[in-house]
Amino acid sequence: MKHLCSILFLLALIPVQSQAQDSNGHFAIWGMGNKSCHSYNISRNTDEEQRYKDYIMGFFTAFNIQMPDTYRIAGHMNLEEILVWLDDYCEVKPILAFEQSLADFIADNYDDRMKKAPSKFQR
Repeated sequence: MKHLCSILFLLALIPVQSQAQDSNGHFAIWGMGNKSCHSYNISRNTDEEQRYKDYIMGFFTAFNIQMPDTYRIAGHMNLEEILVWLDDYCEVKPILAFEQSLADFIADNYDDRMKKAPSKFQR
């Protein structure tokens, strides 16, 4: 049920996303997003871990670009803190698609996102 609630929450927040899907609400998932949370858990501290880190950073960068009032979806969390969140999440839900774990991270952290760049980056 939480999975369904997460999807509905994201759809309500992301009207652009519904336009980016096909007429049946499907979209292609590339790269590490097609893997399971279990695959992510196994990759930690292996040579494949960097591929997941790159995927996470790209996924969140794309989200930041697409969403209004979003400078940084991860708020003040650094990559290591995000990985700890994903470690815990994927330990509980190993058969879930890794892409869905990132969508759920967004849903859980949306209210804490940075809406504007820190003043040192603003002109």
